[in-house]
Amino acid sequence: MRADHADVGSSVPEPFTDPLSAVLPDGATRARTRLRIAGALLFGSGALTLWSVLFAPDPDTADHPALAVCAAVYAVVALALLLWRGAPRAVLHAICPAGTLAATAAVALAEPIGLTPCFYLWPMIVAAYFLDRREVAANLAFAFAACAISLTLWVEPGLRLAMFVAVVAIVGVATAVIVVLREQVLALVLRLRTLASHDSLTGALNRGAFEQRLESELARARRSSTALSLVIFDVDHFKRLNDSYGHAAGDAALRSIGDIVASTMRRSDVFGRLGGEEFGLLLPDTGMAGAATVADKLRRRLAAPIAGQRPLTVSFGVADVADGALSARAMFDDADRALYAAKRAGRDRVMRSDQLPAAA
Repeated sequence: MRADHADVGSSVPEPFTDPLSAVLPDGATRARTRLRIAGALLFGSGALTLWSVLFAPDPDTADHPALAVCAAVYAVVALALLLWRGAPRAVLHAICPAGTLAATAAVALAEPIGLTPCFYLWPMIVAAYFLDRREVAANLAFAFAACAISLTLWVEPGLRLAMFVAVVAIVGVATAVIVVLREQVLALVLRLRTLASHDSLTGALNRGAFEQRLESELARARRSSTALSLVIFDVDHFKRLNDSYGHAAGDAALRSIGDIVASTMRRSDVFGRLGGEEFGLLLPDTGMAGAATVADKLRRRLAAPIAGQRPLTVSFGVADVADGALSARAMFDDADRALYAAKRAGRDRVMRSDQLPAAA
């Protein structure tokens, strides 16, 4: 079947998404917003921390002017990120390296050094949540290198190694934990979404999810003036199969249909279980004739004997947007009429809605 109509790959999502937004319809938009706000909080927290140092009792205020400048810069960056709703991808991905540089500046200027190197943890928390593993690793390497350079240049030799080991241990472990937890949550969210939208027996979309895809594909076909066909098919005498051989045999037959359709459909095609033994197959960029050919090949494939399985006869109804269907409901109605015409004509056949008398 693949060779008979060109493979049209599904649209590739934009590579930048944060892990929990990736599975949502507007994931990329939410990812940008979340990362932008997280960056604003990162630099805003840095500014507040430095200002608190400036107002705290300090017998040595020599570093205060430089810290005040840093605090002002961090505040400006935080405000810019908060207000810049259309910040480009490059700016958003620069947030974590910029946070590392901000921590390095604090290490260079603060006197005494104290716990300042722990500020390297802040940008890595943001990176661990929002970025993929490769970019997290790059940010982690940059943070460790910046920390090592800052300690070498501005910290007395006796404290360098101990501070560097502490930073590596704290930042490394915290980053790893966040990445692992993030990926576990993402796997759970994906699993729940699959359970909510797919039929567990056949792996096909459930009716609600299938209808949503039909609506979106129909809108796309209208915008681009491209073909779109809907095939609805139903197992003939399925109740007789259940009554004669048991529900286990019926379930095995349905699973076989799911496997066969999944192995032959294109990436762009959409397969759904509409209820019971009735299924739908949505074929983007395929006209009525092509869809009828696909349906007939699928009919013959399902009827072919399979070891351990009883041959199935299946009836098909085909409709497309060129047949006057102006809505998803109309496409369903046209395909249903063709399906029942196939049933009335003796089953085990494909009927096209454009070959039927006009509906009254």
